[in-house]
Amino acid sequence: METFWLIVGVLGMGLATAYFVYRGTQVQGGQYFYWITAAITGFAFVSYLAMATGAGSTILDDGREFYYFRYIDWLITTPLLLLDLALLALARPGRNVGLIAGLIGLDVVMILTGLAAGSSTSDFGTTVWFIISSAALAGVLYLLWTRLFAAARSRTQGVAATFNRLAVLTIVLWVLYPIVFLLGTEGFGGVDQGFEIFLFLVLDLLSKVAFGFLLLSNHQVIGEASSGSGGAQAARVR
Repeated sequence: METFWLIVGVLGMGLATAYFVYRGTQVQGGQYFYWITAAITGFAFVSYLAMATGAGSTILDDGREFYYFRYIDWLITTPLLLLDLALLALARPGRNVGLIAGLIGLDVVMILTGLAAGSSTSDFGTTVWFIISSAALAGVLYLLWTRLFAAARSRTQGVAATFNRLAVLTIVLWVLYPIVFLLGTEGFGGVDQGFEIFLFLVLDLLSKVAFGFLLLSNHQVIGEASSGSGGAQAARVR
């Protein structure tokens, strides 16, 4: 079943990428939202293809098959997801480079330490790296909740509503990722690898494909976000 779910991931991410690229060629204004979102599912497509063909995993010393390409995917796609959210919430992203860099920096730490936790063959190493990764996740969600939500309130009603939906979706799903980690073969081993892959697939499809459809379904909102609509209060959140 592992290969079946990975192939479902290939098809889901591939079709979503093609659709987002097509939509991006049909609109004027705010195209960078389409290209960023297409890049998210595009990188995920490559990741699932690598894992489905056996090129994205390795056998660790403890005998586990470790899908390291999953973390390469997240190392690229999660910063892009945060960039989409930041560009949606901030009317003047150029004046908040520090905030965006902080979000992405914490995110990179979260993924790299998650990679260390997943690939560790000792319980102590897994525990230490998992705690560090979870702390970085908490930092990302804190900045998202306190800074970007505040900035989004100064945008137009449509932009703010879209941001709120996407941000809540992201927060809920990202909290579930470490839970699946703990349940799976990289954690306590409560579920087998086939079910673990299925759970990560569901989270990936929701956090990338569903996120993309929700973001790009209203081009008026994309236009308002890309034009900086929302007044001077949104220009800087600090």
